Amino acid sequence: MLLALVLRVGWVLLVPTKPVGDFAMYVESAAHLLKFGSLDPEYIFMPGYVLLLAAVQALGGGWLACKLVGAVAGSLAAGAVYGITRRLWESRATALVAGLLCALWPAGVAAASVTGTDMPAAALIAFACYFLLRHSPKRPFLAAILFGVFMGLATYVRAIALPLCTLAVFCLRASGLGWKSALRSTVISCAAAALLLSPWAVRNRLRYGETFVTDSHGGETALVGANPNTDGRYSRSLNRMFHEATGYTTLAEPHREADRAALSLAKRWARFDPAFTLGLVLGKAERLLVHERALLYWPLFRAGVLPEPALSLASRWRSAMESVVDSFWLASVAAALAGLGVALARRRWLALTLLPFMVVLAGLYAVIFADPRYRLPISVLVFPFAAGGLHWAVQAARDSIRERRFSRATRWEAGLALGLIVIIFAGSPALAWSGGKLREHHRWAVQVCHVNREARLCSWRRTGPRDDDGTPWVRGVWNGVGLAIPAAVSDQARAITAETELDVPPGDYTIEASVDIAPLDASASVPTGELSVQVGADAPGTTVSLALVAQVTRESGRLLLRAETHHQGGKLPVRLRIAVPPGVPPTTLPGRLWVNEIAVVPLAR
Repeated sequence: MLLALVLRVGWVLLVPTKPVGDFAMYVESAAHLLKFGSLDPEYIFMPGYVLLLAAVQALGGGWLACKLVGAVAGSLAAGAVYGITRRLWESRATALVAGLLCALWPAGVAAASVTGTDMPAAALIAFACYFLLRHSPKRPFLAAILFGVFMGLATYVRAIALPLCTLAVFCLRASGLGWKSALRSTVISCAAAALLLSPWAVRNRLRYGETFVTDSHGGETALVGANPNTDGRYSRSLNRMFHEATGYTTLAEPHREADRAALSLAKRWARFDPAFTLGLVLGKAERLLVHERALLYWPLFRAGVLPEPALSLASRWRSAMESVVDSFWLASVAAALAGLGVALARRRWLALTLLPFMVVLAGLYAVIFADPRYRLPISVLVFPFAAGGLHWAVQAARDSIRERRFSRATRWEAGLALGLIVIIFAGSPALAWSGGKLREHHRWAVQVCHVNREARLCSWRRTGPRDDDGTPWVRGVWNGVGLAIPAAVSDQARAITAETELDVPPGDYTIEASVDIAPLDASASVPTGELSVQVGADAPGTTVSLALVAQVTRESGRLLLRAETHHQGGKLPVRLRIAVPPGVPPTTLPGRLWVNEIAVVPLAR
């Protein structure tokens, strides 16, 4: 633990980073709390980390002291890893290896300087698991209380820790308790966490008129994770779409209503195309668990974090640093899988009780929203398995040299360990590839459109045969949808059709849209009749020819489309079709056609 503290404090002192974005927000919120005695009106997160930073600032600490909170949390996590490993493997040497792995963890050292909630939450979850494992065999009541208290503290920092309270039952059962006693102790853990969170529940009751112990941000987080336009990544355009369609603004009052509206919209998006949603979940899981190099973004490479010349130096060594952190992580995962195989072979059920914590955390993040730094609690729990795997490998090699053969038990353990390594390292790329293919073939997009001057979110999907080459035909932006113009072949026409549906009352309507054409270069042209946009309603669609623009350049690539239709009420389908006749050279065509600001308005008579 001392080594971990020295490395992290040294990093904080030597690397002149400053908090930006969300991380600056935590520091500013703590200053507001210290000055006014309350959280600022736009604060919708859990209060634990801000309370801690406020205490640091009350003692005279500035940015440097706030960054040291992460360094201390990272070193405490190393101590918890040592204790967990000592209990699971009953070996001081194995525990030392686990502690050293956590202390020397390169990405963990770098991430410790970030003024965010992830490292403190990881330390608290690790300590909750440590106390549960240490006391459950002889003092299950004490184990349940301590586990609940530390999970409650972790929930004060990150709300996602709350469901983990229910996982105590597996550890208590593996420690020798019957199912009835294990369930009773788990209820005690949940009650202890709820009691600790009760002041926050009272505050929420007074603040919002509702009793709850989490934050007011879960729905908005889920909405980001369900955004088809960005494959579940954050974008400012999502804030604009959300405001246009619902009237609510992120971080602004009314918090609870805005959060519910966001959650409802996220559920609707998740149901729109289940295959795409599955691909999105697989993509978020890959983002969360695979590449450790992504953890270097916040402490080093995010804009504004490092001043010059430190940024130039870090950029020069970026490739080497990314190779180091990725190699360390992949080696740790391989060792952890070996340790997991040994635990399975030896039926160490207590060690296996850590798996549900990692699986539940990874599953929740993959379903809701995955950011690479969210992996920190998962990574911390990987090191006890990694240490077990390394200790087993050394012991097996030593025994084989002494006896000049592998025992039957060792061969069985090695087979399980190798099998898990092969399955995970071969299966992970396959799952990531499958997720990419699902997103590619079921790609859809969302945009703001207007019906009777009321903003709505229109969901666009490609229709017709899927004989394409993997091009993302449909791409969304906040106020429009982009359709890739297919490249014709010598003897065959190519076309793409996309559609959306809008709930419209009966009546006569005008469908209007602005079309922007993005050419491959300034000289790209669209000869007469070669492209068309088809707008469909009840009757066969009205075709508006792009021959209105004989020569498309960057300066003159905009059209205004207008079509009239009589609608019987209910779903009004709006279809866009782009067709390219055979033999048109691809270089003469624009790359994508953007349909912006679609509006359905009553027809003026």
